[in-house]
Amino acid sequence: MTGSPVRRASAFTFIVLLVALLMLPNFVWLAHDTSGSVWVAALVLPAAMLALLFALLGRWPWLACLLLAPFALLAPLEAFYILQYHHPTSAQIIATVVATNPLEADEYFGRLLAPLAVALFAGLAVALLAAWSSWRARLRWRGGWRVGLSCACVVAMLLPLGIGYASFRHKSASESESATAPLRDYGDAIEDGFPFGVVPRIVKYRSEWDRMRIDAARFKAFRFHAQRTGAPLRQRQVYVLVIGESSRRANWQLFGYDRATNPELSKLKNVVPITRFIATWPESIAAIPMILTRRKPDMAWDAPWHEASVLRAMSEAGYETYWISNQQAIGEFDSPVSMYAYEADHVEWLNHASWTAPGSYDGDLVQPLKDALGASGKDLFIVLHMMGSHVKYDYRYPQAFERWTPTQLSPPGQGTHIERVRNSYDNSILYSDHVLAAIIDVLKHSGAVSALWFESDHGELIPTPTCDKEGHGVGTVPEYEIPALFWYSDAYQRDFPRRVAALQSNAGKRTISADTFESLIDMAGVAFPSHDETWSLLSPDWHYHTRWVAQTQHIDFDTARIDRECGRVSNGGRGN
Repeated sequence: MTGSPVRRASAFTFIVLLVALLMLPNFVWLAHDTSGSVWVAALVLPAAMLALLFALLGRWPWLACLLLAPFALLAPLEAFYILQYHHPTSAQIIATVVATNPLEADEYFGRLLAPLAVALFAGLAVALLAAWSSWRARLRWRGGWRVGLSCACVVAMLLPLGIGYASFRHKSASESESATAPLRDYGDAIEDGFPFGVVPRIVKYRSEWDRMRIDAARFKAFRFHAQRTGAPLRQRQVYVLVIGESSRRANWQLFGYDRATNPELSKLKNVVPITRFIATWPESIAAIPMILTRRKPDMAWDAPWHEASVLRAMSEAGYETYWISNQQAIGEFDSPVSMYAYEADHVEWLNHASWTAPGSYDGDLVQPLKDALGASGKDLFIVLHMMGSHVKYDYRYPQAFERWTPTQLSPPGQGTHIERVRNSYDNSILYSDHVLAAIIDVLKHSGAVSALWFESDHGELIPTPTCDKEGHGVGTVPEYEIPALFWYSDAYQRDFPRRVAALQSNAGKRTISADTFESLIDMAGVAFPSHDETWSLLSPDWHYHTRWVAQTQHIDFDTARIDRECGRVSNGGRGN
């Protein structure tokens, strides 16, 4: 090394501070999760990569500090996020942050916004001071130690990959996914660590975002040629579609469940439960497009589709449209939904957490709904997308709604696994009931002619004495049988009694989520040349259509064979 001792000491001090700052998010993560995989992702790989960078740029340490400056700027924000959600950010979180406007950021951070901004610039200042002091002290690292450290860092970085492949070889064929699994896991570990994991996260975000926007652009030229029906009303009209998540009808009090999971909705008037409603697909990626578009259940979920969603029809008919989501903007299962969201005039993403971490509760949808009602005097069509009852169930409700215990997060040894899962799941339904009642209360006091349609995207399989499986994507009865309901204001009943009567007449019939699009069209008093009222539950012309459900094949749900263990649906064996 060259340079005066005092300047070298100052430079070393700032470099140490810079490295400590860059490792801070990883230490916060380790404080919440000490599993072996986290040690690799949070400590081994980031530390080795930082050391390797300084070793390779030993003659120009100031350049290493400059290259790390953007990450030093982000380090306090990453640490804050992990402190809140106990997991690093991701490409999906980056998309949500990018889509967040200044007002939403102010509401999210509150009083912490100013201190956090100071922390961000302080982090950048540390990096710049490290670079300046290193250059001023003429720090140079020469000699064999650089080569030795570089080799040690490379070995430390490759060791987890080698261990992954060694473990993979000892797995049986049934346990192994593919020969690329260790490499994929290694890539995920790099992506989760800070600071270098930020780069693949941004690359993935841009790739997903661009692909989603390209898909959305495919619908820009499409037109329904939709118009309003009937004479204009004297009152404003506001219609809301609420899309639930992973909610099974069997656990809703409104549909006969023996627990009081719907104490608030059960007391409301003008609520019409749609009692035999099913989803067409047990996963969001195919189930939600079936709700939003005119896709029919006998189509393959990935078949080419060139029509826009109900949002476009509402917009053509003069409604100002909103999409307010408590889910994420991009991802394997999110992007195919988001491409429809961006047909709305206004789009807002509320959740800054991954599926596997605590995040925004669905109650956070209520204030943006109020804001939308107050921002414009126009007629509105609003989609609210809930996080609902997606795993982990205990992350979906505040502690005040922990009515049934023990839950999955209770100390070990309390209750059976089946009891804990059921209690956690039912608590999430209880909270969804509260949120829906709060949304309806906003509409009731809006002074508008209003109505609300709610349905879950699909149901959920929770363990029972005869079936240890849980989640969704299996293709069982609880995944297809979903809760759906319609609420209408007194003013809506006064102005559209025929629609209400038709809905009440059809609510107990065998219906399917493919009925939703045309029902929403009629709910809002819209029509277009190819509108088919035989699919609308708000029309007396509605009639039964074969209720095809699908996972790998099309199955007539009403004639399907149901296995006794888990209720898996397969072709043939059951009569009407």
